[in-house]
Amino acid sequence: MSVSTVAVAGLGIIGGSLARVFKSVGFEVLGIDSDDGTLSAAASEGVVSEDSFNINSADESGFRALKRADVVFICTPVLSIVPVVRKLAPFIKRGAVLTDTGSTKRVVVNSVKEVLPKGVAFVGGHPMAGSQYSGYGFSRVDLFSKRPYILTPTEETPPEAVETLKALILKTGAAPHIMTPEEHDRIVAAVSHLPQVIATSLVNAVRESDSGSGYLKLAGKGYKDTTRIASSAAGIWVDILLTNKDEVLTMISIFSRQLGELRRAIESSSAPDIRSIFERARQYGNGRSEGFGCNDRR
Repeated sequence: MSVSTVAVAGLGIIGGSLARVFKSVGFEVLGIDSDDGTLSAAASEGVVSEDSFNINSADESGFRALKRADVVFICTPVLSIVPVVRKLAPFIKRGAVLTDTGSTKRVVVNSVKEVLPKGVAFVGGHPMAGSQYSGYGFSRVDLFSKRPYILTPTEETPPEAVETLKALILKTGAAPHIMTPEEHDRIVAAVSHLPQVIATSLVNAVRESDSGSGYLKLAGKGYKDTTRIASSAAGIWVDILLTNKDEVLTMISIFSRQLGELRRAIESSSAPDIRSIFERARQYGNGRSEGFGCNDRR
């Protein structure tokens, strides 16, 4: 499929970064957002076209600009994806490819099916990139460089739609990984959602313990590295945790069991058990794959 125009709905750190990189490689980028200031900033930098529009205030003539988009990215919080698709659906042309960047996939993929326009292919997507910051001001052209970018097609997804998105993802510097929505949610619950839960709980544990003693003044790099993501926007994580509840709760149970094992080893003053726990973690961590490239798990 030949692509000349890409639409990006939601110009936050993810959507803004996609818009920047697609513009940098020669595509026309149509920006869609709910904030006029964000749209003005992106247009003034030449990142998005002058007919980019506010999804909440544009009239029908404004929405018609979407009809020239070959690929549409929905880069909003998870629970906003379906309402945005529903609003844009009448203006997405037949033959276009629709995708999202939400952090959970099973609920999104199943829900988008209900509002997907005829003749439009949907492929769930999730770039494993970002930071604790949010907003267009933190977007950058290299955000996806050497990062995994997961696509979650279903049996109904046209193969050519997947290939179109893989080609676009490679232009961002990311590596496409193909898997089912269910597999995605299980994996990211472990490597993305659980770390957020742990970081948030750790900060709250320190906050509870710090009765005006100024603990954070003495915090070193280890604490800061471990808790950096606890500064993430709460609203985004409410959506993520509630739409991947079962998998996240499973991982919390596994983590609690592991923490309990370490606690018992400390309580019993068992140096061999403590050492064994740390060694298992070190060996698994040191053995992780550092490879970078496409991975099709279908």
